[in-house]
Amino acid sequence: MEEVHEIHIPHRFPTWITWLAFGVGLTAAISLRLILVAKVYRPELISLFWYIGVCGNMLFFSFRTYITHRRRRVIRELALLEKLKKRNELQESDWEALYYIVSSVYVSKERFNYLIIFIFSLAAIGWDLWYRFTH
Repeated sequence: MEEVHEIHIPHRFPTWITWLAFGVGLTAAISLRLILVAKVYRPELISLFWYIGVCGNMLFFSFRTYITHRRRRVIRELALLEKLKKRNELQESDWEALYYIVSSVYVSKERFNYLIIFIFSLAAIGWDLWYRFTH
C-alpha cells in the first residue's frame, strides 16, 4: 500500500502581520537613506540609523524569504506547475493552494515598499547632490 503524504496548505498571515512587515521594511529603508542627512546635521545618529536599517532589512527580508519558501513548497509538493502546463484536472487541494498563492501575492505590500524605497532613494540622492553643490 502506498503511503499518502498529507499536504499542508498554509493560510495567509493576518493583515496586521503584513502591515508590520511593511512598516519594518520601510523603517529600515528610510533609516539607511537618513544617514546622508545625519552626516551633515547629526553625525552621532549615523550608527543608530545604520543599525536600524540593517537590522530592519534582516527582519524584512527574512520574512519575505519565509513567505517565498512557503509558496514554492506548496507549488512543488502539489506539482502545480506541471499540472497547469499539462492542463490536468485540479483537485480540491490544488484549488486551495492556488487560492492561497494568488491571494498572498495580491495582498502583499511589497509593491508599496519598492515604490516608497525608490522615492526615498531619489530624495536622498537629490538632497545629497543639492547639499554638496550649495554648501
